[in-house]
Amino acid sequence: RTPWMPWSRPVSQPLSRLSRFSPLPGSMSTINFGSAPRPSRRSQSQRSADESDQVNQIKPKSIKYGKWFTFWACFFGYSVCYFTRQSLSYTAPVLRQAMGWKGLSEIGKLQSLFPLAYGSSRFLGGLLGDLLSPKRVFALGLCVCSLLNIAFGLSSTLPQFAVFWLLNGCFQGLAAPPCVKMITNWFDPEERGFWWSVWHASINLGGFLCPFFAGGLAGHFGWRYGMLGPGFLGLATVVLCYLAMSDGPKAPKVEKGVKGVKGEAKPEPEVSLMDGIILNPVQWALGIAYMLVYVCRQGLSVWAIFYLMQMGSLSPAKAAALFSGFELGGFCGNLTAGTLSDFLLRRARPGAGDVGQRAKVVCIYFLATLLLLPALGACPNLPWLQYLLLLGLGHFLCGAQLLLPLVANESAPKAWSTTATGFIGWIGYFGAALSGFPLSRVVQSLGWSSYFTVLTVAAGTGALLVLPLRNLRSWKQKVEMGQV
Repeated sequence: RTPWMPWSRPVSQPLSRLSRFSPLPGSMSTINFGSAPRPSRRSQSQRSADESDQVNQIKPKSIKYGKWFTFWACFFGYSVCYFTRQSLSYTAPVLRQAMGWKGLSEIGKLQSLFPLAYGSSRFLGGLLGDLLSPKRVFALGLCVCSLLNIAFGLSSTLPQFAVFWLLNGCFQGLAAPPCVKMITNWFDPEERGFWWSVWHASINLGGFLCPFFAGGLAGHFGWRYGMLGPGFLGLATVVLCYLAMSDGPKAPKVEKGVKGVKGEAKPEPEVSLMDGIILNPVQWALGIAYMLVYVCRQGLSVWAIFYLMQMGSLSPAKAAALFSGFELGGFCGNLTAGTLSDFLLRRARPGAGDVGQRAKVVCIYFLATLLLLPALGACPNLPWLQYLLLLGLGHFLCGAQLLLPLVANESAPKAWSTTATGFIGWIGYFGAALSGFPLSRVVQSLGWSSYFTVLTVAAGTGALLVLPLRNLRSWKQKVEMGQV
């Protein structure tokens, strides 16, 4: 910027203001060389601010507001979506009594339909999140799930219940992948892990409030209200979320040659779905590791209470209270895993793989699980020690479960980043299936020691799968470095 000079005044500036400092060009007036020239009125900070005006135009305040409106809409919207997912679990006791069902087989059949449909729909939800507007896909999923809850509450026969609950599982997979897409679009890699973990805590919020809401309505007004309440709450939430959400920041077009504006970004290479996801060995390694996380986590969630009851001669209520340490540790693990991965990413040397920093945390969490599982199996009947071990297991397993979809998202081609999270989510639900009947056969045939051996081997295999990814670069880094 040219320094201020008296003869460079604007035309509108009065001449009298200049005469006090220096003569006009061509004038024979005497110049006082002893007086210091008048300093510029514009400070360096003002000049720097003016030079960055063009950059500031690219990031207006509206983008900042859009970022946080979108994030909190994803947070509370997904919490309400969890209401429509778990409503039957807390309405089932009242439903069973009202329908006159003597056994648990009817409820078991309904509950077994949901995970099969939900696991398959995760991949479809990720694919739609990449091909269509994420906020519209989320709104569609939550709206249909809410309507299916209402339809369930207005039905009266088991076949009707089965159809509506199966369809609910099919559309539940449209909720999480669009949120993943919007969070990835709005947040930079250096902060994405923390806010990803905060968003993931919406599951804990929904899981905490749903028993009071759905179970309370069912207990006071009947089972139908336990299904209708989450349904109407979801419809109201859809409207608010759709108004608050935005797919991603939209920077205005900038003319070439404008000072302070970076040059055009390198064009994204076109990658097919088969090459980017289906035939990508990294995505398969992450998917199998995700499946092993589910084997360990669901294996503990389903069978650890029975282990505590049998080994410690505890009542079901006391065993459940003791196992609550696992859920508390899971909540803490969700927050610390994202924060730790962001910390490693910010401190990584230049050129190091961004995704590899998160993969290191996952590997460490797998190894910690590998050590804690045999310790729980060999632990004496000391409730406080068992509680601490379960606290640690919940922390490390849920932390690994949180980061693996983020690793898949950031390492996949940008055009298929949301599909990657749905793909490994689909594989992961096979782990949930393996933790049910197959593990029950292990316990019945071989005993609890073999049960802990299977979980320990699963944790060790997960660590071996993730270890080679410790230097993995994100797709964005590969594009910038010309590696794709």
